[in-house]
Amino acid sequence: MSKEPITLELLNPRGEIEPPPVFAPAPRVADLAGKKIGLYSNGKQGVDNLYTVIEELLKQKYPDVKTTRLTGAFEIRDDEASAWASEVDTFIYAVGD
Repeated sequence: MSKEPITLELLNPRGEIEPPPVFAPAPRVADLAGKKIGLYSNGKQGVDNLYTVIEELLKQKYPDVKTTRLTGAFEIRDDEASAWASEVDTFIYAVGD
C-alpha cells in the first residue's frame, strides 16, 4: 500500500461565468421645460389611457413640452431605438394591464 497523500480537486458543476460589464445609469434630465419626451409601450391594453393622462399632466406643468409615442411588441429593435432616441430628450416606458 502506498503512503503518498491523496489529493482531491473539487469542481463547481455550474462553471464560472464572467460578470457582465457594469454601466452607470444615464444622467437624468434636469428640467423637462421645452423637452421632447418619448412615451414607449409594449402595446398592452390600458397603456394608451395612462399615457394620455401623463401627457395632460406634463402639459399642465410644462406647457411647451412635446411628446411622441412609440409602441413595440415587448422589445424594441436596436435600429428603432437609435432612431427614436435621436428624436427625444428623455423617455418614459410603461406597460398596460
